[in-house]
Amino acid sequence: MFDLITIIYLGISAFSDFRRKQIWWPMAVLFMILSISLHFVMKDMQLWDMLAGIGLGLVLLVLSWVTREALGYGDGLTVAACGASLGFIMELRILFLAVIFAAVWSGILLVFRKAGRKDSFPFVPFLLAAQICIAVLDC
Repeated sequence: MFDLITIIYLGISAFSDFRRKQIWWPMAVLFMILSISLHFVMKDMQLWDMLAGIGLGLVLLVLSWVTREALGYGDGLTVAACGASLGFIMELRILFLAVIFAAVWSGILLVFRKAGRKDSFPFVPFLLAAQICIAVLDC
């Protein structure tokens, strides 16, 4: 259930990230609160697992601040929201796979000279692709 809900949330966020290059932060916070509430009601995830998943996103928020948004604040907030929904280990898997997808994509763009080393691109679509891959194919 949480896989599907997360895919829907990431789909909406990916569309926003791709079109406007920004994440609507109230939706991320609302999704995080909804996920935590559902986990408390369903009693299907440990509190430490949710907090560690959120913590992973908070680490990315700090990295965003340190790197002056080389990785955007919205990306860190999105990872935190997904961490609340999926837990630490699953979110770590998704993040790892998304980074691989993004690296391959940026390599392709560089080889075909469609982008330079300093160009940026939205990251949330890669989180969506990784979530779908893990949920459907169990990568």
